[in-house]
Amino acid sequence: MAKQKPSVMAVVAFVLLMLLSSLVYAEGAIVTSITVSGNQEISASEILAVVKATKVGEPLDENHLMEDMNAITDLGYFSLVEVEPKFYLGGMRVNFKVEENPIVKGVEVSLDIDEIPVSEIEKRLNIPVGEVFNIQRLSPESMQELVEGIATDYGIFVEPTDAYIDNNAVFKISFVTSRVSDIKVTGLEKTKEQVVTRYVNIKPGDIPRRNELEKIYGKLYNTGYFDSVNIFFEPTDKPLEQTMVIDVKERKTGQILSGLGYSSVDGIVGYLQYQEDNLLGYGQKLSSKVELGRKKRMIGLSFYEPFLGTSSTSLGLDFNYTKSRFEYSDTNFVEEDRKGFTLSVGRPITEYTRLTVNGTIDNNLEKVSATNTVSDWKTRSLGFILSYDDANHFLFPSKGQRVRLLTEFGGKVLGGNYAFQKYDADFAKYVKLDKKGKHVLAGHVGVGVITTPDEKLPENMKYYLGGPDTVRSYKFGSFDEDRSLFEGNRRFVSNLEYRYLITDQIQLVLFADAGQIFDNGFKNENFKTGFGPGIRLNTPIGPIRLDYGFGKDGGKWRSAFHFSLGQAF
Repeated sequence: MAKQKPSVMAVVAFVLLMLLSSLVYAEGAIVTSITVSGNQEISASEILAVVKATKVGEPLDENHLMEDMNAITDLGYFSLVEVEPKFYLGGMRVNFKVEENPIVKGVEVSLDIDEIPVSEIEKRLNIPVGEVFNIQRLSPESMQELVEGIATDYGIFVEPTDAYIDNNAVFKISFVTSRVSDIKVTGLEKTKEQVVTRYVNIKPGDIPRRNELEKIYGKLYNTGYFDSVNIFFEPTDKPLEQTMVIDVKERKTGQILSGLGYSSVDGIVGYLQYQEDNLLGYGQKLSSKVELGRKKRMIGLSFYEPFLGTSSTSLGLDFNYTKSRFEYSDTNFVEEDRKGFTLSVGRPITEYTRLTVNGTIDNNLEKVSATNTVSDWKTRSLGFILSYDDANHFLFPSKGQRVRLLTEFGGKVLGGNYAFQKYDADFAKYVKLDKKGKHVLAGHVGVGVITTPDEKLPENMKYYLGGPDTVRSYKFGSFDEDRSLFEGNRRFVSNLEYRYLITDQIQLVLFADAGQIFDNGFKNENFKTGFGPGIRLNTPIGPIRLDYGFGKDGGKWRSAFHFSLGQAF
């Protein structure tokens, strides 16, 4: 460091060697007195309090003298410590001679950026003016604490480069910010490097800020391509320049699954599914699925490209054919024979906000036993989705929020045979209750309305209460005596969950739900509630969700078990 005084330890070692060479003749002599000289501001009692190896009445020992000199030096107040042994009262008097550091008359801090107040650095250095300078204020532990504190509070990594006391007894110290010289990605096997770097906003020459690094970590982890993401810095041959290293461990993103599943809505279903979330390492998603069951048959194919070329425009294609039967009772059911296609194009508006436009073509041959009608619905719609998502984990978020606003229009002008307008708004918030984020409080509120100038809507366009995603004390289709309380054109649903992540694969949940479905007005007496426990199991096909809900309705307790995939919100 420029203008820096010689190392205190080096001076102590040199003086000690010279003095100890003169003590050889006195080795073994009895210590009759221990004194201190040269101190002016620091009391002798404070200095002698750390002299513990050399003791009056015991033989003089070189190792003990070295230990005590180091202890005095570690007080931090002295630029020079030496020992002066003299014969005294038939033995040896040991005098520790010290030279105090200057009395600090001022503190000056310099920074190469303006984003951190100089006064904040001065406060954290905590060097008193008018007192003897203590070198322990600059110990590695103290400086590391200062650097980490600044990084936490201001998001910028700084490091000291020069510290000294000038001729006017002013303590001066300089801090500089290191910069990124290069970006390196390690650990890739299948994923292409550009798939990683397109989520990195930091460029060579930039100052690495903590909040930017956290964003990069969150974005990469939320792609679902990686089991772990680690960002660190390697020194280069140039001062204050570092290589930013992004080290990843890829997760298995392609799988073929088959077996039997159970859904509280669809019953027992056999399925065969192929899913690849990182197609050929380019980050594309391809999925196909076949489901066969007594109540449901489905064939689906979907493709998603998150980045078209070098742009941030996304493209999604979804084809599906579904033939299903939902039974409210043995004689009350709805059958659907649906064929549909959806095209979606999305663009980011801000870092966490995205606008997606959907175009849907859907043909639905619907049979409703309650009205003994068969309808050939032709849906042609255009939808706009504005979403905001800064949650820190795509499966088990512990902080952040998700907002989804939907406006969808369908009508004859687009080629359909009925018209509708749909407006949905959903808000979810995640708050971690501990530092590691294992304990999380999650909340969700959803509202929606569907309007139509026509006489009626397809059954699948309505809102329903009950099932794994609304009020979980009711099964889907639990209409009881009044069906209008459980289906309609308007919805209000709220959910609160306490989530405890036991391991990366298991999460326990306690939940409380409340909501209402209605057509002609919100009524407090029609409000439905429920609560209960749940468990989430992280599997290759996503989280399996098991919930058991309880609720009291009309003075009677009721309950329902739900099996589904994915988080409730």
